[in-house]
Formats: sequence, structure tokens, C-alpha cells
Amino acid sequence: MSNNQSSDHKITRFLSGKGFYLVLALCLAGAGTAAWLAVNNTVGDVEQSKPQNIAQLPPQEEQWGFPQLEEAGQTQSGIEKPLPSSSQPQEQPSSSTEPAASETGLEQSGEPVSSPKLQFVLPNNGEIFADFSNKELVKNETLGDWRTHNGIDIKADAGAEVVSVAAGTVIDVRNDPLWGNVVEVEHADGLVSIYCGLAKNVAVKKGDAVKTGAKLGTVDYIPSESALPSHLHFELKKDGNWVDPLTTMDKRA
Repeated sequence: MSNNQSSDHKITRFLSGKGFYLVLALCLAGAGTAAWLAVNNTVGDVEQSKPQNIAQLPPQEEQWGFPQLEEAGQTQSGIEKPLPSSSQPQEQPSSSTEPAASETGLEQSGEPVSSPKLQFVLPNNGEIFADFSNKELVKNETLGDWRTHNGIDIKADAGAEVVSVAAGTVIDVRNDPLWGNVVEVEHADGLVSIYCGLAKNVAVKKGDAVKTGAKLGTVDYIPSESALPSHLHFELKKDGNWVDPLTTMDKRA
């Protein structure tokens, strides 16, 4: 009994002295060793699993959904082509407002549409004694100067009938100080006939439609050619220019 008490007393003295620190150091050493072993095992497990995890990762391009470089510029399947933009010019239907062939003066064959050919007669059947001068100056016996003679002079007695050389419309009836009473008739193809030296009682008025050979008036007096025998002074214009009446009407012998 005394031996047991002696052993307990020695252990108590040991633990209360330097022995306490020795036991504490052994405990700390054991805990450190255990911790080191645990960390070492954990690092080993991580190193062993790292290649496997990396190998299982998908390629960078596939992970982000980008195509491979060699696929660029190639037609991708499953992608529909975009429809043409509505802003692109479309073929326009032919306009219904295009002028008809008759409005443009052309037949369907492309040839110009000609007006009916005029039929001409002389305004009076008297003798033609002064011709068209064709821009050449001639002596005017009444006025005493040189000037162009823009028509023809047809010998006719006062009161002789004067007729329209072709069908047309009366566009002017006037009294001129040089040419007396004048009647102008417009015809097709840009022609205008001019009858000078008529009596006051003309048979037509402005706006009247006349036929070929229709009476316009009678011969009277011409102030600018009063030195000449009684006659009718007749002129013809085409598109505003004086032309030879006989050649234009195909009446030259």
C-alpha cells in the first residue's frame, strides 16, 4: 500500500515540475506530425487528380462557342441565307402613261404619221407676170426702191374671184397700208397662204374653215404695187418662212 502511494507521489512531483513541459512538447510534436501527414496526403491526392481533370476540359474554342479557324469563310450548315432587302431596286412594270403611237406622231412600224396630202389650186387663173424673187432684190416701180418680192403677181381685173389654194382655216383678215385688204389661211404641214389686194367685202372671217377652191373675196387695189396692172399678189409661207408658191404647190410649168 505504501509502495503505491510512493509511486503516485513521484508521478505528481514529476508532472508538477519539468515533466509537465516534456509531456506538453511530446503532445505538440505528435499533433504536428499528424497534421503534416494529413497535408502531405491531401497534396498528393490533388497532384494525382490534376492531369485527369485537365484532360476532361473541352477545348477553349468549343467552350466559348467560337468556330475553328479553318472553318472560317466556309458555308455553315443549318444557317438560312438572308432574304433580299426591300430597299434593293425591283423591276418596275412598264408605265401605263406612255404616249400612244398616234400621240407621238409614229405608227406601230416606227414611221412618222403623215397628214393627208394637200390638194392645191391656183388662187386665180390669170397670167403670172411677176415671180418669187427668192431673197433677191428687185426694183419696185411704185415705191421706187429695191426689195425682195416674196410672192407672185397674177394678172386679174378688179372684181375677179379669189379662192383658197387648199383646205384650211382663216387665221387673219386685216387691212394693210401697203397691201390693201389681206386674208391669211392656215393649212396642214406648216403652210400659210396670204392673199393681198382684195376688196373690202371679203367672203370669210377669222376662224372660218374653208375647203380647197372656196371663195375668199375679189380682186381690188394694192397700194404698194399700184403702178402695175390690176392683179392679185399671192404669198406662201412654210414654218414661218417665205417659199416659192408655184414650186411648193407643184404648179410651175
